[in-house]
Amino acid sequence: MEIRIADCPLGAKCEEVKIENGKQYIARCPWYIKVAGFDTNSGKEVEDWGCAIAWMPPLLINTANESRKGVAATESFRNEMVNQGEQTQKLMLLASQISMPNNLLQEKEICD
Repeated sequence: MEIRIADCPLGAKCEEVKIENGKQYIARCPWYIKVAGFDTNSGKEVEDWGCAIAWMPPLLINTANESRKGVAATESFRNEMVNQGEQTQKLMLLASQISMPNNLLQEKEICD
């Protein structure tokens, strides 16, 4: 079975040549846009024209992927900050134990 691209749901043509006052010009649909970037599957640079409506699904998928990467980086940063905070607490506790006389340490309650 043959597959064909249907007409624009808005009833427009992406680009068409028109004549006004004896001069030709190209009438371009405002939804016809140029998208440039990298294809995540192949890593190749992409620079292509197409309908903004048709570009929405791949761009939404790309946005979701980038958001996922940002969340992972934030979580990694958070975990590193927690580890450093624990190390700082242990160091401060050790420093306080070294600087305080033993009899004062036994009277104070030290929390983990």
